[in-house]
Amino acid sequence: MTRRFDVIGLGVATWDFIGVAAGDPILGSKQALARWIEMGGGPVATALVTLARFGVPVCMAGAVGDDGYGERIIAELQHEGVAVEGMQVRPGGSHIAFVLAEPGRDRRTVWWHNDRSVLDHIDLDPDLLKAARILHIDTHMPEVALKAARVMREAGGMVMIDSERMKESTLALLPYCDVQIVSERFGRESTGEAEPARSALVLHERYGAIVTVTAGERGSWCVAPGEAFHTPAFAVEVQDTTGAGDVFHGGFLYGLLQGWPLPKVARFASATAALKCRAFGGRAGLPRLDDVLALMEQA
Repeated sequence: MTRRFDVIGLGVATWDFIGVAAGDPILGSKQALARWIEMGGGPVATALVTLARFGVPVCMAGAVGDDGYGERIIAELQHEGVAVEGMQVRPGGSHIAFVLAEPGRDRRTVWWHNDRSVLDHIDLDPDLLKAARILHIDTHMPEVALKAARVMREAGGMVMIDSERMKESTLALLPYCDVQIVSERFGRESTGEAEPARSALVLHERYGAIVTVTAGERGSWCVAPGEAFHTPAFAVEVQDTTGAGDVFHGGFLYGLLQGWPLPKVARFASATAALKCRAFGGRAGLPRLDDVLALMEQA
């Protein structure tokens, strides 16, 4: 019998190498790192880990290579309480990323590599998708994500997308997504509107979805049927913004599952992402639920 989950995620799960810069990075030179950290990452995977920390039953679907990194990725997801029934191991290399973090700055640089033979043509179990209330997807496996979104829509579930970069394959996904959380860059490139408030409005009018455009320390702009609002970012001492967007998505999903009003959902997501930024890497600083609620009460 298929287990039931509140959220099933479909996307890349990565192994991250995080180098912490000791000074201003200079390309083409040799420089010492202040710290070196390794941990699991990936947009959807980190959103699911965030939810698991809050006690939400979640499951990850996707694929890793048959290398040592794949074993680490799956083991860490399991350690965090994320079910891995939907994960497949295929011949090839896992998705890996090298992150250069710059302490105290809202900036980090990411180099990544994946093996398309591993990620493409994943066989998804429709019953696994239908066993969840919400499907959360990214844009790394567009053909598989499109099939999954159609199945979820037909089953009456909700689909949420994390979209950072503008691609034609992503535009094909948007009509099937009830909730669209996109980067400022994606909003600008997909609509031609420079301001996040305007790009959120255009995307909402185009697809009828709940649309949130995130813009880092400037906060986020949300447009939904009958409402539009801005959510400021919470002020914290920033160590590293790696994974902040992914954690924001996890927080947003949590609020939706609670049935909260959208302004509270967005504020909870913003607080969750802010607290994450106190530590290096996408997951090391993930907060407890009580920490997020306390920050919301203080601010």
